[in-house]
Amino acid sequence: MLTSCSNEIKPELHEDNIKTLAVTGVGEVEVMPDQFVISGAVITQEEETSDAMNAAADIINTIQASIPELPGLESAEFNFATVNSTGVKDPKCLLFNQEANRTNSSLREGEKRVARKVCKDVTQQASVTFTLTGGPPEFAGNALSKLAEGGAVRLQLNGYKISNIEEVELQAGEQAVKNARDKADRLAGAAGAKIIGVLNLDSYTPTYAQQSASAPRVSTSGAGESAAIRDKDDGPKSVTQMNLKPGPQAISASISLEFIYE
Repeated sequence: MLTSCSNEIKPELHEDNIKTLAVTGVGEVEVMPDQFVISGAVITQEEETSDAMNAAADIINTIQASIPELPGLESAEFNFATVNSTGVKDPKCLLFNQEANRTNSSLREGEKRVARKVCKDVTQQASVTFTLTGGPPEFAGNALSKLAEGGAVRLQLNGYKISNIEEVELQAGEQAVKNARDKADRLAGAAGAKIIGVLNLDSYTPTYAQQSASAPRVSTSGAGESAAIRDKDDGPKSVTQMNLKPGPQAISASISLEFIYE
C-alpha cells in the first residue's frame, strides 16, 4: 500500500538534511455484514452416559442436516466448542440440603443442626456447545427457529460478521493514506513547498470488532419449539417474523506518515 509512495524518495536525499512533515490520516469504509453468528447448546439426559451422548449426537446430526436446507441460506458452518458429561443429582435431595443450609444458618447456639443428605445421581447429562456461522444475515431468524425445533437450547444471536474483513480493512487503509497525503499537500502548499516522498510509516491501525457489530439481542431456550422473543407490546413473536437484517458497519483505519518536502 505504501510502496509507491516510498519510491518517490529521491536517492540523493539523506536523512540528516531532509525536511519532513508528520501527518496522521484516517479512512472509513461502510459495508454490510454478510454473515450471522449464533451460539447454542444441545443438552440431553439419560440413565447412562453413553445413551445421553448418543442422544445428543442424534440431535446434532439432525440440525446439521436441516440448517443447510433452509430456503435462501447460502452458507452454514458449525463449530463445536465443548463436549461434557456429568451426573445429575436428585433435585429433591438438593432442595432438602438447600433448606437445611438455610435453617442451620439461623440456629442459635446449642440448637440441633439439620443433617445434610448425600445426594446421588439420578441421571446422566451430556452437553455440547456450538457456534453456527451462516449467511445472508437476514436469515438468522429462520436459523434460530430451525435450531430450536431441532432440539437445540440456549440459542442466542451473537452478532454479524464481514467475511472479507481483511479486504475491507485494506480499503480503509488506502483511504487513510490518501487522507494523510491530502493533508500533507495542503500544509506544504501553504508554506510554498511541495511533498516529494515518504520517509517513514509510524503506525497503522485498522479498527473493527466483528463480534461487537450491532445485532438484536434475540435468544431462546425452548428445545423442540419455534424460537420466539417476548415483545413488550405485542407479546411473543416468532423470530422468523422479525427483521434481523443488520445495518451497515463502519470499518476505520488510522495511519501516521512522515512526508519529505522541499
